[in-house]
Amino acid sequence: MSSNPYDQLPYRCQPIEWTAPERLALASLLHGGPCPDVRRCRVLELGCGDGSNLLPLAYYRRDAQFVGVDGAGSQIDIARRRCERLQINNIEFLQLDIAAADAALEGQFDFIIAHGIFSWVADDVRDALLALCARRLTDNGLLYLNYNARPGWNVRGMVRDYLLTQTASAQTLAQRAKEAQHAAARMAQALAAESHPFSQLMASEFRFVCDSHSSYVAHEYLAEHNRAYWRSEFTSMAAAAGFHPVVDADFNYPSGRVNADLPARLDAHGLAGQHVEDTVDLLTYRQLHSPVLSRQPVLARPGADALGSLRMASCLTPLAADKPGWFVHPNGFQVEAHEAPLRDALMMLGERWPRSESVRTLLGDNERAVADLLLLYQHGLIDLWLPEVPDVETPEQLNPLNQQELQWGGYYTTAQHQRIDLPSATGAERFA
Repeated sequence: MSSNPYDQLPYRCQPIEWTAPERLALASLLHGGPCPDVRRCRVLELGCGDGSNLLPLAYYRRDAQFVGVDGAGSQIDIARRRCERLQINNIEFLQLDIAAADAALEGQFDFIIAHGIFSWVADDVRDALLALCARRLTDNGLLYLNYNARPGWNVRGMVRDYLLTQTASAQTLAQRAKEAQHAAARMAQALAAESHPFSQLMASEFRFVCDSHSSYVAHEYLAEHNRAYWRSEFTSMAAAAGFHPVVDADFNYPSGRVNADLPARLDAHGLAGQHVEDTVDLLTYRQLHSPVLSRQPVLARPGADALGSLRMASCLTPLAADKPGWFVHPNGFQVEAHEAPLRDALMMLGERWPRSESVRTLLGDNERAVADLLLLYQHGLIDLWLPEVPDVETPEQLNPLNQQELQWGGYYTTAQHQRIDLPSATGAERFA
């Protein structure tokens, strides 16, 4: 049997929405970083698993080139079979460890994606990962490199320590994962009646173990290596490899959204500490970071003129006739548009959803309206797209990729790399 734990218990891979080249490029552009050409880019994914993230990227982006690398032979075999079945010709899968990957790769890449590696490997492999990315990223390229973050992951780390001791006698990784979820279910039940805030926090963390897929439990909680980092610690290591932080890739998702005023308020009250970003993570209980990095220092954020070529789509609808300028999102969030050009744009786009229109056509060079637009995007209330990205189309039927994805994992992926999940039974009751 292979010594690679991902061969022993394959990881349940899924598409990660914000790793799409156009999403990474847009996030960078909005925060003063480089914006590589997404039409004919080269993309490298390290730790690609069975290809569930990379295959839909390549399927919908036939003018780009993709390379996936993973150390687990069973995962690469699955990825290659899926690729052959779908007749995708712009992608290559290589079975390589991180230490050997650089010598086998050719050329440089505009985008490098490394999800689930940095915190989950030994220090020497982590350093080899940074060195590989430094050599293989183009000067104008973007690196996505997520990691477990302190202080939030410290609590999850205590859960990991507990589960490691509870499952030490299990013979296989699959059995350990099953026993870990049973132990977590019992602990969550025992803590359910406790009123202390820490007990409630721990109960929530144990329920999270119960609700997760067994492969996630195995490789997140029971793996040999799992190390969390303060943001300043990670940034220092990245800087030593020649990288500058741009923004978290999920900055406009609930997982990565932070009040933009918080750092300034901490500084104004003398509470920033030695590293204000660490203090922000302390106060927001940050458990994971998904930073986008570049070789170039971040410049000033672009103004209305530079953003005019972007396209905007919105599903906001007018709230009520007696509340002009107020709009409501399908999730129930209400927002007021103060600028007339933005109000008119939202009215028109709401009627045309999911079709998009040029920001310049909608707002001209109105700096205040564009600033409000960016605020709406940061809170996930509108969509912004690079001009090269095709407009959203509603397909009459699922394509061959989608039909295969439904068999692989009960979901399908759109051209915008959004994962659409089908309902399924999950929860702690499975382990009661």
